[in-house]
Amino acid sequence: MEELSGERTPLLIAAEINTIKNQVGKVLLYSAIEIGRRLAEAKSLLPYGEWGRWLEESVSYSHRTATNLIRLFEEYKSQQTDLPDWQALAKLTYTQGIILLGVREEERAQLIAELDLENLSTRELQKAVQERNQAAAERDRAVEEKADLQQVLTDQEEQLTRLSGERDNLLSKVDELNQVKEKSEARVEKLSLDLKSLKQETSAQAINRMSSRLDEAYHKTKANKVAFLYESMDRTFRELLWEMKEFAKQEPESYKVYKDKIVNFLTESLKKEM
Repeated sequence: MEELSGERTPLLIAAEINTIKNQVGKVLLYSAIEIGRRLAEAKSLLPYGEWGRWLEESVSYSHRTATNLIRLFEEYKSQQTDLPDWQALAKLTYTQGIILLGVREEERAQLIAELDLENLSTRELQKAVQERNQAAAERDRAVEEKADLQQVLTDQEEQLTRLSGERDNLLSKVDELNQVKEKSEARVEKLSLDLKSLKQETSAQAINRMSSRLDEAYHKTKANKVAFLYESMDRTFRELLWEMKEFAKQEPESYKVYKDKIVNFLTESLKKEM
C-alpha cells in the first residue's frame, strides 16, 4: 500500500477507502487495517457531529462497522512489521481479524503462529479463541489461588513466629520467677535459722509468733508466683485460641495440622515443667 501523502481531506480519504473495497472481492485483514487507518484519519479531520453522516454518504459504512475497522487498525498496526508471518496473516478475512481481537494481545501472536488460519472455518476459529481464553482464565485463577495460599502460609509462619516469641518471653519470666523463688527460699532459710536461734532465747509464745510469720511469708511468696504465671499463661492461651479459631475458617486442613502441633507442644512442655 502506498504511503499516504499530499493534502489529506475527508473526500480524498473516502475515495481511497472505496478503491480498496473495490479491489478485492472480500475484505481481507490487510485491507481492513488500511481502511481502518483511513477511517481513523478521517474521523480526526471531520467536525464534531459529521462522522455518522460522512460514513453513510461517503463510504456506506455503519457506525459499528467503522468502529470495528478502526479497532482492527489500532490492534494490528504494530504486528504488520513485528510478526514474521505477516504475509500469511494479511490474507485472513475481516471476520477472522475481528474474532482474533477476542484473544489477549500478548497471546494473539502465539495463537496466530499455532493455527492454520487460512484453512480454519469461522466456527473453528471461534472455538480455538474460546478454548485459549478459558485456558488463560484457568491459568490466572491458578496464579491467584497460589498467591492466596502463599499469603495464608506467610500469615501462619508469622503467627507461629509470634507465638514462639511469646513462649520464649513466658519462659524468660519463668526464669525470673525462679530467681525470685531462690531468693525467697534463701530468705526463708535465713528466717528458719533465725527462728532456730530464737527458740533457744525466747519463750514458746515468741517462737510460735515467729513461726506463724515465717509460714505466712512463704505461702504469700508461693501464691504471688502462681498467680503471675497463671495470668500470663491465661492471656497468651486465650489469644492463641482466638487466632486458631479465625485460622480454622480460612484453612481447615492446615488448621488441623497446627492444632496438633500446638497440642503436642503444650503437652510436652507441661510434662517437662511439671
